[in-house]
Amino acid sequence: MNERKTSRFDIRRLLRHPQPPTGDRPEPAPATESEVLFDLTGENPGNLLFGRYDHDEVRTFLDRSGLLGGLARIGYPDPILSLSCGDPDEQRIFLHAGESSRDRLLMETRLQLMNFHLRHPTGPFPAGASFRMLVVHWLVLSRPDGPFSPDRPRLPGQQRPGLGLLDEALRLLSSFSKELAVEGVLNVPEHFHTALFYSRLFRYLDPAEEGKLLAISRDLAEVPLALSSDAIQTGCLVDRVTSNPLPWNPSEQVMPGRGPLRKFLRSQEYREARDRASEALRVEVNWNLYREKQAGGEP
Repeated sequence: MNERKTSRFDIRRLLRHPQPPTGDRPEPAPATESEVLFDLTGENPGNLLFGRYDHDEVRTFLDRSGLLGGLARIGYPDPILSLSCGDPDEQRIFLHAGESSRDRLLMETRLQLMNFHLRHPTGPFPAGASFRMLVVHWLVLSRPDGPFSPDRPRLPGQQRPGLGLLDEALRLLSSFSKELAVEGVLNVPEHFHTALFYSRLFRYLDPAEEGKLLAISRDLAEVPLALSSDAIQTGCLVDRVTSNPLPWNPSEQVMPGRGPLRKFLRSQEYREARDRASEALRVEVNWNLYREKQAGGEP
């Protein structure tokens, strides 16, 4: 694969991301009656997002985030918006091109408001510490009509090429988090490339995991992202010093919102722990094992 043609997914470029936003946040709007009902009982007779936002209000969020404008620029003006918000554990937003069918899907999100509890002590927080989070269970941005190509290669888990609108999608999530006054937006990326894309605004809760991400990004910077992500997903990443395998273990990434969690993820303590973990790790891909797996042979 020609590396020059994969510059869209160049790891070093992706790492030149902005830091999470700073500054004081406005006070959240008061909860509505329907939102309180949704929060306490899960009932949502009006099919409102989080028991609060109707169809027109969600469209306004999409417009302000730049998603609707971005879709129009690439040939998908006036997408069909639909909501499926009966299940409090999966608040769904859909955008379709022309008709509401799976093969015309532009965007799907599955979100949840929840109290997230730490499984392990993290920084200044004990195990079991609770944070109000907006959880991203699923986010798909897909181009129904676009084929994969050398400069838009298929990434692990992809069914169709992306839209190139992740920044706008992250802006949408940030807007929801501010309105809902949560302490962060939480995501558990299944793939290396997903974690890398989200790292523009997200940080791993565990600074050691953040350091591992930086180490992989540093040491595989010359490898096209589609190839490195597939090699990692198939279990071919190893410690360069010991040759021991380094499995990809999905872990929590957070876009910090407010309160002590935001302070920790921006702290010197966090940065120092992240940097120690990154400097202590050197990785590489076992290409012999990868070729063997691609050929269908047993390692």
